Amino acid sequence: MSVVKVSTTLPISWKEFEVGEWAHAFLTEGIVACVQIDKIRSMYYWEGQANSEEEWRISITTDISVITQLIQSIESVHPYDTPQIIWSAVNSNENYSKWVKEAIK
Repeated sequence: MSVVKVSTTLPISWKEFEVGEWAHAFLTEGIVACVQIDKIRSMYYWEGQANSEEEWRISITTDISVITQLIQSIESVHPYDTPQIIWSAVNSNENYSKWVKEAIK
């Protein structure tokens, strides 16, 4: 398995075009094959308080060969002090896996 899904979130205060530009930078860098962006409601515990708020969810598809570089890139430009960056290898059909590998520069 070489296909990896990465998930992170961004503040809802960002405009949609700002979120798109943030995500597009990883495409330009050649370290992701595709990115999906959607609005979600997050519920989480932070600094002793239960919170619930809208956020942008960023779902990224990449190849395992660049996962370290991608995580470092996300951390270097992420606005949160403690960003959620979750990743896991996933199964995919052969043609999709091939496309992901070819999409990475």
